[in-house]
Amino acid sequence: MEYLMKKKVILKSSILAVAAGLSVFAINSVFADELPVQFMGVNDFHGALEQTGTARLEGETVKNAGTAPLLATYLNDSQKDFETENAGTPNASIRVQAGDMVGASPANSALLQDEPSVKVFNEMNFEYGTLGNHEFDEGLGEFNRIMKGEAPTPGQFNRIVDEYPHEASKQEVVIANLVDKDTNKIPFDWKPYTIKEIPVNDKIVKVGFIGVVTTEFPNLVLRKNHEQYRVLDEAESIAKYARELNDQGVHAIAVLAHVAATSKNGVAEGPAADMIKKLNQIYPENSVDLVFAGHNHQYTNGMVGNTLIVQGTSQGKAYSDVRGVLDTDTADFVKAPTAKIIAVDPSKGKAKDAKVQAIIDDANATVKKVTEAKIGTADKAENITRELNAQKESAVGDLVTAAQLEIAKKSGYPDVDFAFTNNGGIRADLVVKPDGTVTWGAAQAVQPFGNILQVVEITGDQIYKALDQQYDEKELYFLQMAGIKYTYTKPADATEENPYKVVKAYKADGTEIDRNKTYKAIINDFLYGGGDGFSVFRDTKLIGAINPDTEVFIQYIEDLNKAGKKLSASILGNKTFVEKVEEETPAPTPTPQPEPQPEPAPVAPVAPVNPVAPVNPVAPVTPTNPTGQPTTPVTPVQPAASETKEVASVKPVAVTYHTGGQAEVAATPATGLPKTGQEDLASTILSLFGMTSLALAGFVASKKREDL
Repeated sequence: MEYLMKKKVILKSSILAVAAGLSVFAINSVFADELPVQFMGVNDFHGALEQTGTARLEGETVKNAGTAPLLATYLNDSQKDFETENAGTPNASIRVQAGDMVGASPANSALLQDEPSVKVFNEMNFEYGTLGNHEFDEGLGEFNRIMKGEAPTPGQFNRIVDEYPHEASKQEVVIANLVDKDTNKIPFDWKPYTIKEIPVNDKIVKVGFIGVVTTEFPNLVLRKNHEQYRVLDEAESIAKYARELNDQGVHAIAVLAHVAATSKNGVAEGPAADMIKKLNQIYPENSVDLVFAGHNHQYTNGMVGNTLIVQGTSQGKAYSDVRGVLDTDTADFVKAPTAKIIAVDPSKGKAKDAKVQAIIDDANATVKKVTEAKIGTADKAENITRELNAQKESAVGDLVTAAQLEIAKKSGYPDVDFAFTNNGGIRADLVVKPDGTVTWGAAQAVQPFGNILQVVEITGDQIYKALDQQYDEKELYFLQMAGIKYTYTKPADATEENPYKVVKAYKADGTEIDRNKTYKAIINDFLYGGGDGFSVFRDTKLIGAINPDTEVFIQYIEDLNKAGKKLSASILGNKTFVEKVEEETPAPTPTPQPEPQPEPAPVAPVAPVNPVAPVNPVAPVTPTNPTGQPTTPVTPVQPAASETKEVASVKPVAVTYHTGGQAEVAATPATGLPKTGQEDLASTILSLFGMTSLALAGFVASKKREDL
C-alpha cells in the first residue's frame, strides 16, 4: 500500500538533480541516507518479575508466557535479528514502556517498593517511559524517589527496603498531559517529550517521543494521590507538542500512551484510536507515526489512518516489535512502520537472561523471610481463583470481602452489614501449594495495594445506586461483595451503555434492604474517593477505619489457622440475573357509589269526599351519605412494593475479564478525517534531453492534487 505522507513536503536532492540536468545514474548516487530503525515496547508490566500467564494474540494463544528473564532474552534476540538484517548499514534499536511498569506487583517486587523492577528495566536497556495510573498508587513522589534511586525515609517501609541497594532508573519519563494545579507545570521536572538523535553517516536523524496518560486515571487512583494534579486531553496535548517537534524539524514521532486499545484485522479501535482520530481532526498535518498503547492489557496491532497503534498484552507476556526506515532528508519514515506482537513463549527453548535472573534471585532472597511464612491451610490443594462467572462474581472476590466483613466486626464494628471492594483491586488467584499451604506472599499477591479500609454509614438508596453503577459505562467497573445479595435484570429501556438494572437487594439473612434505612459498610479508601466511577460512595458518612486490605486479608487467614480451621471458598451467588420481572396486578380499587336515597312508601288515597290524613306516613329515610357525597371506599390491602416474581437464569452474555480496576471508556469517535496524504515521488527520474520541464511540471501537479 502506498504510504500517504502526513508530513511537510521536503524537496529532495533528487529533484534538484533533475533541475541541474544530471543523469539517472548520477541521481542514484545522491539519494537521501536511510536508517532502519526498530522500536520494542512493553506496557503494564506491574512488577511481574517471575509471573506467567496466558498471552492472547490475534490467532494465537500462548500459555505460561512471561517472566522478566525470558522477556530479556526475547528482546535481545529480536534486536540481534534486526541488526543482522541490516548488517553493514547504520541502524538503531530503541526500547520503550507505556506505563504501569510498577504497582499492583507481586511480593518480590512490591515488598521492596518495586525497586527490583527498576533494576530489571535498566538491565533490559529501556530508554523511555511514561506514566500509567499505577505509578500514582503510593503518590508520584514515591514513584519519583524510586526512579531517582534515592533512599526512603528510615522506617517509612519495611526494614528490608531500607537495607536494599537503591539504583536510579536509566529511563527518561515523558508526560505531556499532566500538570500541577498550583504551578501549572509538569511535576518533578519531567518533560512532555524528548528527542533522540541518531547519527547516519555524516547526518543526524531525529525521533520524537511524547507521553500521555489516560484522562480516566483519577477514577482509578486514591484521591489524595491525584487531587494535586490536573489531567489534560490526550489528543490536544499530543497536538500541542507534535507542532513543537515539527517546528524543530522532527517529523518521526512515537507516542507512549497509557490509553486503551484493541484491534481486529489490522484496524485499531478503542480510546487510543479515538485519540488519534481526534488528533487528525485538530491537527491534520501531525507527524505521529506510532503509538504504544496500554492500560487494558489487550493485543493491539492496527492502523488508524497512517498511524500504527500497538499493545503487547501485559506483565511481560508479550512485546511489540516495530520496524521502519527513516529518511534523513524528510526527517520522516519512508513508509508506515510495521509491527509484530511476539509472545514470550517458554516452549521455544530460549534460555533466560542470567543477569536479569540474578536481580530477581536477590530480591527473592531478600523478601523470602516474609513471603514464605505459612499463614494458613486450604481445604483443597488447588488455587482459589479470581475467574469470573457470568454475573462477574469470583471465588476469591467472595473470600476477600468475607474477610473484610469479619475482621471489621472483630475490630470494633460488630454491627457492620456489608463489605464492597472494586474487582480491579483483586490482582491474582490465591495460590495454594500442593500440601495445602497458603503463604504470606500468596495472600499479598491477591491484595497488593494496602488500601485503608473505611467504615461508612450508607443508606439503602445509596446501596441501590452503587449496585446500579456497576451497570453503567458498559459494565467496565464492578464490585465484589459480602453480606448482601441482589437480583438484576435487563430493563425495557436497556442500552449498550446501561444494559442492566438492579431489581431487589437483600441482607445476608434475607431481609430486603430498605431504601430509607441507614446501614454500615466496609469499603476501601479507593472506593470512598469515588474510584472506578462509584461516585455514590463519596456521599457516604465516614465513621471509622481499620487496617489496610492487605493486612486484613492476611489476618483473616491467620485467624482461621489459629482456630484450627481450613480455608475454603467458592462463588456464593451474591448476584443473580433474572430473565423476567413480572409485576403482580393489585386488586382494583372499587369505584365508590353513593347509597341510593330511599323513596317514601306510597299511601293509598282516601275517598276525596271525606279525606283522611294518612295513618303513620312513612317518613323518608335520611341516607347515610346523600347524593353527591359518596362513601369513602375501604382501601384494599396492597402488596408490599408490588410483589415481584423473579425467574433466575444464567445471564446470556459473554464475559470479558478486565484487570486493574480499570477498563476504559472510549471517547466519542471522531468523524470526517481530512485527507493528509502526500503522493510518493516517482522512483524513476527522467534524464536530460529536454525533460526537466516535464519533471518539474509533474511535481507541481502532484502537489496540487495533495492540496485538494
